[in-house]
Amino acid sequence: MTGLQSLEARSALGGFFAVLSYIAASSAWIHRGTQRSFDRVVNAAFIVSRFSLYITAFFILRLPMRGDIPSYYAPEAQAVLHHQLPYRDFPCSYAPLHPFLDAALLLLWHSPLVIALFAILVECFLLPVWLRAARLFASERAVRIAAVLYVTSAISLQFVTIDGQDNVLIALLLGLGVLVLARHRAVLSGVLVALGAVLVKFLPLLFAPAFFLACSRRLRWLFGFVAALVVGYGYFAFRHLPLLFPLQFESTSRTASDLPYLIEGLFNLNGSGAVEDSILALALLVILALLARVTLRRPAGDSAAATATALRVITFGCAALNLTLLLFSKKSWPPYLVLTLFPLCLLIGQGSRFRLRVAGFVLFNAVAVTSHSMWATVFGQFLAPEFHHSLTTLQPTPFLFLIMQVALITGYAWLLAESISAFRSPGRLHTDAR
Repeated sequence: MTGLQSLEARSALGGFFAVLSYIAASSAWIHRGTQRSFDRVVNAAFIVSRFSLYITAFFILRLPMRGDIPSYYAPEAQAVLHHQLPYRDFPCSYAPLHPFLDAALLLLWHSPLVIALFAILVECFLLPVWLRAARLFASERAVRIAAVLYVTSAISLQFVTIDGQDNVLIALLLGLGVLVLARHRAVLSGVLVALGAVLVKFLPLLFAPAFFLACSRRLRWLFGFVAALVVGYGYFAFRHLPLLFPLQFESTSRTASDLPYLIEGLFNLNGSGAVEDSILALALLVILALLARVTLRRPAGDSAAATATALRVITFGCAALNLTLLLFSKKSWPPYLVLTLFPLCLLIGQGSRFRLRVAGFVLFNAVAVTSHSMWATVFGQFLAPEFHHSLTTLQPTPFLFLIMQVALITGYAWLLAESISAFRSPGRLHTDAR
C-alpha cells in the first residue's frame, strides 16, 4: 500500500465511523436497559469491531504494517534481542523498558503484528475500567454516550487497532490509577501512573501533578509514584545510561498539527524553540494553577462527595494537560489523543446543543486521523517555511491542508475549554447530562 492509498483509507475510515458514531451516540436505545446489559453489549461491540478490523486489514487484505511499529518499535526490540541497551547502543525516544516490552512480545510471536495485537488487548481492558471509574463522578447518560463514542471512535480504530500505538497502555494505567484511587489506595495509584513513564514514554509525568493535587493522601500517592520511578529507572542509572537522552533527542524536533506550526506557516515566521517551550510551560502552569484552585475548594476528607470531586478533577485535569501539550508543543502528534480519549468522549454527553457537540466531536475524529497522514504522505513532512511557500503557489492541496490544520487546532482548543470547564464545575456531569 502506497502512502497515498493509506491516506485514502484513513479518510474513508474516518468518514465512515464519523457517520456511524453520530448515529449511535444520538440514538435513544443506548439509554435503555440495565447497566450490566449495556456494558455487556458495548464491550462485545468493542471486541468484535477491533478484532474484525485487525483480521481484515492484516490477514485478509494483507496490508503492510505502517507507522511507528516497523520504523521504531520492532527495530529497537530486535536490538534488545541482540543484547543491546537503549540510549547507549541505539537511539530511542521511549522509556528504557519500552524496547524490552516489545522484545518480549516478539519472543511470543516473531512478527510486528504482535505489537498491534498487544495494543488491542490492552484497549479491551481500558473500556471496562473507564466505565467503572466514570460512573463514580458522572451521570449514567454521560457515561453511556462516552462509551458509544469511544467504541466508534476513528481515533481509537486508526491509532490503536491499525497503527498499534502503545499510548493506549498509558491510557489504561491512568484509568486504573483513577479507579484504585477511588478505593483509597493512593500508593498503588501512584505506582500505576509511574509505570506508564517506565514502560512507554515520559508523557505520564505530565499527568502526575493532577493526581497529586487532587489526591487527599498526597504523600502516599507521591511515595508510590517515586518508588516506581526509582525501581524502573534504577537499573539503567546503575548501568550509567543517559536517561535524559529521549528529551535531548526530541528537543529540536518539529511537527505539524500544533499551534506553533500553524502560526509559523501562515506568517512565515522562524520559530524560536526557547520561546515556544516557554509558552508551552506557561500554558501548563496556568492549567496547574486552575487545578490547584479547584482542589482548595473541594470537600474535605474521604467522603463520597470529596472522592467524586477528586476523580473529576484528575480525569479532566489530565485531559486538559494533554490537550495543552497537543496545542502548544512544537512537536505533538494526534495519536497522543489516545492517552485521554475516554475522558474526552465523556465531555460530549453534557451541556446543551447535544447533537451539535456530537457532530463536532466525530468530525474532529475524522480530521485527527487524516491531517497528519496528509502531512506525511502528500507533503513529505515539510516544515513551516515550506508550508508557507506552498500556500503562495495558490494550489488547492496546500489550502485543503490549511483547512484541516485549522480544524484540528480549533478542535484542540474547544476540547481544552470543555475540559477546564468540567474540572472547575462541581457536579456538572451529573446535572447537565440528564
